[in-house]
Amino acid sequence: MTARRPTLLAVAALLVCSGVGAVAVGPANAAPPPESVCGVCGDGLADAAENEGIRLTVEYGTATIRVREDGSGHWDARVRIDDDAADRLAANATLRERVVRASLDRRTVVEDPRNLRTSVVNDTLVVTFDQPGVAHRSLGGVVLVDLLDPRARRAGLDLDADQLRIEGPNGTVVSRAPSAATVENGAVVWRVTDEEPGLGSDTRLAFAPSDGPAARALTTVGFVAFSVGVAEPSALALGVAPAALLGALLLAVRRWGDELPAVDPLLLSKAITGSGAAVAVLAGAALAGSVLLDAAVAETVATFAALYALVAAGAAVLDRPSARAALGWTLGASALVALAASVVSVVALQTALLSIPAALWFPLGRAGGRDRGVTVFVVVALLAAPFGAAVLYVPWASPLLGLLLSAFTTIPWAAATVAFGVPLYLLGRGPDDAADRVEADDRTDPASAD
Repeated sequence: MTARRPTLLAVAALLVCSGVGAVAVGPANAAPPPESVCGVCGDGLADAAENEGIRLTVEYGTATIRVREDGSGHWDARVRIDDDAADRLAANATLRERVVRASLDRRTVVEDPRNLRTSVVNDTLVVTFDQPGVAHRSLGGVVLVDLLDPRARRAGLDLDADQLRIEGPNGTVVSRAPSAATVENGAVVWRVTDEEPGLGSDTRLAFAPSDGPAARALTTVGFVAFSVGVAEPSALALGVAPAALLGALLLAVRRWGDELPAVDPLLLSKAITGSGAAVAVLAGAALAGSVLLDAAVAETVATFAALYALVAAGAAVLDRPSARAALGWTLGASALVALAASVVSVVALQTALLSIPAALWFPLGRAGGRDRGVTVFVVVALLAAPFGAAVLYVPWASPLLGLLLSAFTTIPWAAATVAFGVPLYLLGRGPDDAADRVEADDRTDPASAD
């Protein structure tokens, strides 16, 4: 019974937190209407042509974007149109370019088309141009495609083409592809005939110099670092309320912590380690093909459960460790889990980072009344953590909106951090905590020397 209850609590709380994280990003990104990736492949071209007195029907449209070494992109769009419209556009180059530019000036991802060229070949409108700032180079030479990154955009994306193909710089391979796309010959392709037509909600895309776990890890770290880089200071408002709540709780623990019940560290360590390991294994098995859990939820649960179990195991492995040893074990376990998570996905790495504050309650318990330096370090880290969580949840928000969103994002996260952190705090204190305090008081009490 002791192991079963923490298992159920872990699964329930983590499922809630996973849903909160998914909902949190939605309001910030879903407000503006979506922007077309290929402005000349669909209705935008027909509307622009109609404004010029041309009735145009788009029969089929494709676009290829070649990402270059300098981060710019080269568009090659080919749109098959009806015969009459093709004849009129072929006969008048000025009219043709005016129609194309008008279609690109609508709600599209294209902001500054350069070297624009247009032609009509066999009833197919051919449009090529260049655009700077499509991608940037990150850690280890990984190229992140900013054009599609949801963290870099406030509007959604519309495929607006029958096929979209994105190719990386020469000599690179796909190191991260969206789930709605397929990888073909080193390029990423979306088709309206696929099982999931459209770009989908996950559009993060990256290319790396080589394939393998190291490239995937560098890609994931690059995405997380980019998310932090594009965050606006106003988003930190999401961290104000949880930081205040954590601060009040830490003061209460300092004042009344001695009144918390003593626990058997060996028994509690076995319960947390066993239940955490079981949950991690079950969630990992779900990633292998089970349909019981969404992939993002399974990654979240497996990552947190693995870190939680590994930190709790430190109490048994180290056997009454010092506060500094407990802190070193916790930070080492966090780094190990984060490294493994970076190979899995962005969601897994973000979960690992968001789970560290809960893990830090273990060295906080060991440091109570023993090591002031470790106590100060952990308290400062816990008070700063909500602002880091705010950046990971929503990269931009007005201060007022941030305070409102915190009720659905960082405040539930802080509550989960405390809920899972307190058992680790009790594990860190152990039954020897009171004895250590008495011995310390005896050494400092002048009356004891008489």
